Amino acid sequence: MRAYEYYAEILPDGHLSIPEKLKPELTGESKIRVVLLLEDEEAAWSKFTVSEFMSGYDVKDAIYDKL
Repeated sequence: MRAYEYYAEILPDGHLSIPEKLKPELTGESKIRVVLLLEDEEAAWSKFTVSEFMSGYDVKDAIYDKL
């Protein structure tokens, strides 16, 4: 299986755009898998907050995990 990643636009008719350089790879009988990853700003901030909090964690802090 070959994989291509690109940013697409939703066209006015609701279809997704396909880059010109990929169109020759497709035929009317091509089977493709589409994965939509929508940016979720709230989830991104949540992950950032956790990562920042955990970056200050030290092995010495493990003593507090049992309280």
